[in-house]
Amino acid sequence: MHYDTAFRTYLARRIEQIERADIVVGIPCYNNEATIANVLKQVSSGLAKHYKSARSVILISDGGSTDDTREVARDEEIMPWQERVVFIYRGIGGKGTA
Repeated sequence: MHYDTAFRTYLARRIEQIERADIVVGIPCYNNEATIANVLKQVSSGLAKHYKSARSVILISDGGSTDDTREVARDEEIMPWQERVVFIYRGIGGKGTA
């Protein structure tokens, strides 16, 4: 199936809600249920330490995981001033393309 964009409708709406960002960090993942929470925690901490005054967005791009990677990424705490967007990449599956 061919898509005009890798963004799903809900993702486009979510990005519009955010409006602007000073820094965006992308985290590709695929079946990383066991490690995604720590990765997200480290990214959030690093942004808080080095870019506290910046409006930051963390994008978690999932390559079609069959485990609970997305759920774990959604549930992990980040700093309240940081935005998080978890979405399924539309395209060839796997971490390398997410």
